[in-house]
Amino acid sequence: MDWEEIKRKIYYRDDSLRDIYIPSTSRDDWKKWVDYVNQDFSIDWFNGRTEKDEKKIDFSIVEEYWGGNGDLCSTAKVFLGNIQVSAHFFEETEIENDIDPKEFNSIEDHEKLMRYMSGLSVLLDREIVLTPEDEHGFVLIKVKNNEEFLFTEGIDPPKRATTWLENFKMKFKNFKAKMGK
Repeated sequence: MDWEEIKRKIYYRDDSLRDIYIPSTSRDDWKKWVDYVNQDFSIDWFNGRTEKDEKKIDFSIVEEYWGGNGDLCSTAKVFLGNIQVSAHFFEETEIENDIDPKEFNSIEDHEKLMRYMSGLSVLLDREIVLTPEDEHGFVLIKVKNNEEFLFTEGIDPPKRATTWLENFKMKFKNFKAKMGK
């Protein structure tokens, strides 16, 4: 698949993010992820205990956050060169990262993401998927160890983006109706 096709099918511009998703994780998986990104990538993470931005994630703070201290943790920004991967510590049972498709402008950018996902898959011996935002059942890319699988055949992303936007507008309209506005 050439860059133009990858861009059209994976990094289409619809004002939504893409999710990197690993279900059914444990604290051990998260610890491995933290060690991996701390060692191999530039990090920007706000430590709620010190109230300072840090260049490494302190996993003990993340564990305290999961233990109920919601003031301690925030999103970690992991940089694959010029591409930001935002990591959320919502829950320990899944690893979720977000990317902005607007940051992908070349095949080299795509390859950086594939190296990140492959490295993580090998480390955890797990399948890693890239999906449209909040659509974990709709796989754009699946990586298992060093094998990359694209699942975008027959998809028309511009039409899909329009459908996503229409669904969002309908949900918002229904929400407003419930709120009496």
